[in-house]
Amino acid sequence: MIRAIISFLASVLTAVQVVLLHTGAKGLCFNEGCEIVDSMTNVSPLVFNIAGFLFFQALFWLFLCGRKGSEYWHKLARLLLLAGFAAEAVLVFFQYSIATVFCSYCLVILAVIALLNLCCGMYQFVRGMVIFIAVLVACFSLQFGPSSAARGSSLDSGSLAMVNGKRDGAKRYLFFSASCAHCEKVIESIGADNICTVRFNPIEKIEKLAVPGMVKFTDYQPEVNRSLLQSLSIGEVPVLMVKTEDETHIFKGEKRIREYLEKTCKRNRDVDYSGTSNVKTPAYTFLSEAKKSGEDACLVNTDCDTNVAPISTGQ
Repeated sequence: MIRAIISFLASVLTAVQVVLLHTGAKGLCFNEGCEIVDSMTNVSPLVFNIAGFLFFQALFWLFLCGRKGSEYWHKLARLLLLAGFAAEAVLVFFQYSIATVFCSYCLVILAVIALLNLCCGMYQFVRGMVIFIAVLVACFSLQFGPSSAARGSSLDSGSLAMVNGKRDGAKRYLFFSASCAHCEKVIESIGADNICTVRFNPIEKIEKLAVPGMVKFTDYQPEVNRSLLQSLSIGEVPVLMVKTEDETHIFKGEKRIREYLEKTCKRNRDVDYSGTSNVKTPAYTFLSEAKKSGEDACLVNTDCDTNVAPISTGQ
């Protein structure tokens, strides 16, 4: 009976999540990871939770019917739980390797599935863990997404929009987050007097973006942008990458980026790198000022605590 009760309570939890998402309210979550993970899936979070509700409802009725003595219903429930373990392994891999942040609500669902397997006996739990680990190993042995996210052509696929300017042989990519107020200020600074070509590469799906002279792209891959920042061990936005034929400069933080745009991308201005500190790597030169984290940038996986309205995102 305990298995039926757990399944029923889990279905109630997913039903509440469905109602919240359907009404446009913020779903149940204990961190910012849920919004980030939701923004990177092709399937709507509403569909995911409806599937979860049906999954736990099916388990509830199977366990309930199994109380009458028919082992057939229990076998079917155990098989469904093993499938749930396999699906959760894929989601755990996605959160760890692709989204680089864990969704607390998703982990609660994983814990419920693990508990139900355990309630079916240690043999069932061990079989589930074997499947869970096997799927994880298979996922980690594969490479997902572009293999060369740091190349200009790959970064183009991560661009939501661009503004055209002079052809000076440089490619500029602005990496930003919808919840980052510092990113908003940088974007607002790119006004009508801008003469540079700048591509806008968000780290999640963005619904609205308004920049004078902007050309939007209907198909873009924000995971490309997150992958690049992760490969460079950059955990904050905004970030501006300026690629030329010979070198690549990376500007981190609102102040440094706005200084670059003011000196380089306004009419009758010239770039001046004097007074900056350069930290060179084989392919990149980082140009940023030493400042406390959060004063001039936002962490990739958290919202900024400022009074500036964030960019709208699609959920």
